[in-house]
Amino acid sequence: MHEKVMPLAKTSNDPTKVDTSDSMKLSPEYLRVGMYVDLNCSWFRHPFPRRSFKLTSQSQIDTIKGLGLGTVLVYPRESDPDTEGEGVPIEATAEHQSAPESPAQGHQEEATTEPVSPPDEREKPTQGDYHQSAQMASEAYREMLGTSSKMMKELSNGSAEGIRCAESMIGGLNILLSNTEAAGTVASAFDPEDVENASVIRAMNVATLSMLVAQQFDIDQEALQMIGMAGLLLDIGEHRIPRHILQTRARRSEVENVKYQLHPYLGVEMLRKFPHIPEEVLDVIRSHHERLDGSGYPEKLKGDQLSLPTRIVSAVDHYDSLVNSLYPEEALSPAEALSTMYKYQKQMFAADVLVAMIQTLGVYPPGTVLSLSDGRFAQVLNINFKYRLKPLVLLYDEDGPTGEPVTADLQSQPELTILRGMTRGELPSKVVEYFQLKRWTGYFIQSSIRAA
Repeated sequence: MHEKVMPLAKTSNDPTKVDTSDSMKLSPEYLRVGMYVDLNCSWFRHPFPRRSFKLTSQSQIDTIKGLGLGTVLVYPRESDPDTEGEGVPIEATAEHQSAPESPAQGHQEEATTEPVSPPDEREKPTQGDYHQSAQMASEAYREMLGTSSKMMKELSNGSAEGIRCAESMIGGLNILLSNTEAAGTVASAFDPEDVENASVIRAMNVATLSMLVAQQFDIDQEALQMIGMAGLLLDIGEHRIPRHILQTRARRSEVENVKYQLHPYLGVEMLRKFPHIPEEVLDVIRSHHERLDGSGYPEKLKGDQLSLPTRIVSAVDHYDSLVNSLYPEEALSPAEALSTMYKYQKQMFAADVLVAMIQTLGVYPPGTVLSLSDGRFAQVLNINFKYRLKPLVLLYDEDGPTGEPVTADLQSQPELTILRGMTRGELPSKVVEYFQLKRWTGYFIQSSIRAA
């Protein structure tokens, strides 16, 4: 079971006060708590708010080991005294004598753990494992939501601290997406009241699902995190739009609509003040309301004028607007939203991106309420990549929640099958209340499932 990601972001020291007159190159396997390190790599490659900091926990070391770095710089003068002389092979270097080693040059560490069994021989996760992992991921995600609120305020005020928060969040989200061991754990099952600004949830939703969908393509880690950054900062320009315009989508005048459609430009203008924002991120933010058929805005771009990252994020952003509509009575279920985009709006979005979204979220996306063959209602909890119609589900209990939620793994119960997905209007009010469907949610963090 992995520890939560986000607390790691609170342990860094101020690198401006570090004595860097000497350093040592150390293989990550020999790192110890108390050492002051420099990860010596791009901020896209790690989840920490700064690349130089003192190690304060074993979980930080485990995270660094997973980054694939050949060596890490260690500053002995800034490290705790008890970390010296442990008999590990350390290469002392002067920074001016050797250039930083690129991640691609790093050597592969020898295996120091017991061999891992093939997928077929491993013990299958239990329902208890799923609930424990779901709780862990949900807590980490809540922490990121809190950080997101701070990030939005700092960016609106022009503070570079907002960018550092965003970098840390996307790095942490990347690790959470790839390292969670359960088949699927909830990433967005919160009502807007859970945070002070519903736009914060929207930003995290779009960043999360954009990164999940991007994993379906041949995209490297740096590009993946750029896509996450774009999704996170997508609507930052709306902070410059009068509130009454934001709240009256269907009733805007022509003049108000023109003002609203400037928000992609306003977002780019806000973010250009920060020198470390990649141009690729700004391009996605500028173009996320463009459509393949030229029906979008603000520049009526179409076809090949839209990059793959833009195609991914724009489709995910539209999906989110359908699932989490400003007007609850208009909200679609996750399955309905995917069906609408695939059947009726495919000229607006790239076909390969829509297929990737369906592959990511499944035929019955997490959050969908099902009617089962035994007459019961159930809510989809995860995505079973090997058997699409056999997810883990939460069963409706007429007596109400009295303890541990009742779940069923449809893969292990062949007699229990799915009849169909249910629309919101078809569900009795007590079922809606039981599943807490105040709004439809469709994003679940899933791991790299070994059996797929």
